[in-house]
Amino acid sequence: MNGTRGLRAGIFILLILTGCSKDKTLNVEGAFSPVIENLSSDHEPPVRGISNTLTAIVTNPRGYTLRYHWSAGAGVFADSQSQTVHWTPPDSMAVYPVTVSIQAHDDLNNVDFFKTRTFQVYVDNEFERWTRSVAVQFDVAPPAGGRIYYSEIRNASTGESDIWALALPLGAPDQITQSFWQVTSPTAQSDGPLVVFSGRRRASDPGPSLWLVPPTGGDTTTALPVVRWNGSNNFQLGGPRFAPSGPMLLYHTDSLGVNSTRPKPWVRDVSNFALPPVPLVGENLAEAANAYVNGAWKGSGDSIVVESYINYSVPTQRRSTGLFKLSASSNSSVASYPQWLADSAATDLDWSPDGLHIVFAKRAPGRTDRDLWIINANSSDPASEVAITRGIADESHPRFSSDGNKIFFVSNRVDRYGANGVYDTERRGTNIWSVSRFDRP
Repeated sequence: MNGTRGLRAGIFILLILTGCSKDKTLNVEGAFSPVIENLSSDHEPPVRGISNTLTAIVTNPRGYTLRYHWSAGAGVFADSQSQTVHWTPPDSMAVYPVTVSIQAHDDLNNVDFFKTRTFQVYVDNEFERWTRSVAVQFDVAPPAGGRIYYSEIRNASTGESDIWALALPLGAPDQITQSFWQVTSPTAQSDGPLVVFSGRRRASDPGPSLWLVPPTGGDTTTALPVVRWNGSNNFQLGGPRFAPSGPMLLYHTDSLGVNSTRPKPWVRDVSNFALPPVPLVGENLAEAANAYVNGAWKGSGDSIVVESYINYSVPTQRRSTGLFKLSASSNSSVASYPQWLADSAATDLDWSPDGLHIVFAKRAPGRTDRDLWIINANSSDPASEVAITRGIADESHPRFSSDGNKIFFVSNRVDRYGANGVYDTERRGTNIWSVSRFDRP
């Protein structure tokens, strides 16, 4: 009996000692101590060569007063001793180590502690999202009159689509076309009130014609035909692009008999329909087998760059022969045209306004997604091409802004693409983005 009472007393004393423990480790560590969870940036991912606002994400359940210290493997901190700091990384895309440390004092236990964490921060070009939609958007045209233009699918099962215009990133777009069954490839005159696109008015139309409307828009009763599709000629009709200035429109078609099903570039003055279209490549038997399509103007307006293909009319047999530069006035009808760039993967071309660079989309071997690349217009070496985008997102249809500092493009990338090494894509829809602060070779 006495033994039992002694045991009970021992347990009681043990419980009291446990409850009154002053174990400093228990009071400081574990779930109660601050934890550096992550860091955030006002640019996601951070942008090369400019100031980025970084904030340490810290869990601090006991509300300790924290002291911060930041450091990085490269770049400059304008301040480095607060939870939010400003860091300017080098002006190049790379992964840089950024370290944040915290220090605090526990007055109750008279304990100091120090924690640190290093993040591998991917620094990229500067990207801006212009649209946010689950619809498929494509064929973006650079700003004209303060607005970009693009096509958007309104019925995924039939391919029905419309042209829209947008003045501000993530703003409210204006619908340009009404009651057309299918419209693509908008192009807007940079210094005048004209918008041209490729479109079918009805589902029964056998092929798309080129149509003209004012920037306020139009429908099938008010749009003017620029070039009509025809089964005998203008069978392979498309690729409208306004000249850098003025009303001259570039497009491709196979109007001439020798070029049947092998389209070549043409131009037309859309301010005067009394003037007939003019072929830039005439009855050239040496070039009869080649198609030259999807042309882009040089900023001076005296040259174009085009994609070239053989077996163009048979998609399963179509083969690229690279990129070619042609005169925008006339080309020899005797000699073969010299190849400019032997890169059969390059598509969706655009020439910078200053004439110094050409941008295009390109699919890497063995991959289905595309990235944007840029090359010096005076170089013909594919090894000198420089990537503008990277990762698993499919990115295409690049178009320079009028000052050449920004490139608009179509992508299925998501917000924060590339941040913390995470590359993800939209499960539905493609949207309009722009990129700036990119390398120019």
